[in-house]
Amino acid sequence: MGGTIDKDYPRLTSGFAFEFGEDAAASRILKAHPNLGIKYDVVCVCKKDSQEIDEKDREKLLLEIIRISDETVNTDRSCKRIVVTHGTDTMIETARYIQEKIQSQPSINKNISIAFTGATKPERFVDSDAVFNLGSAISITAQPVNGLSVMICMNGNVCSAEKCVRIENGVFCHKLTDN
Repeated sequence: MGGTIDKDYPRLTSGFAFEFGEDAAASRILKAHPNLGIKYDVVCVCKKDSQEIDEKDREKLLLEIIRISDETVNTDRSCKRIVVTHGTDTMIETARYIQEKIQSQPSINKNISIAFTGATKPERFVDSDAVFNLGSAISITAQPVNGLSVMICMNGNVCSAEKCVRIENGVFCHKLTDN
């Protein structure tokens, strides 16, 4: 989906006007770790800052997830693992949208583990949290689930999308109360 994780050093301007690069950060990270023991496909739905993601982009993501989940029905795999890289500003909103839409449509295969992740600095930066966050998201989707699981995985925290909040310092965590 884009976001900071996929941003690259600017080619056309100087300073911090980051642009989206050719390859997704997930592709570069996964290619750099060939011994993971997993098969994967990287699909680009859009390359946008999360503040620019709209209903049409979320719908495209939903359709891609449905396509992937339908493929699972015809394979021997019991659960489909999906990791979505996304900008942090609207990650929770998109994760909740996906969860709500999948839950409300009875024809969709619900045996899906979806983890949303991103980064606070572009993956190209030496001190980026992108590799750690992507690895965490891949790991959490490997956990057995019975039914739909939509999570946010950021900086060592794993939260269900429905209970996730982002507090003032940018940390993603579970909402402790309903107040």
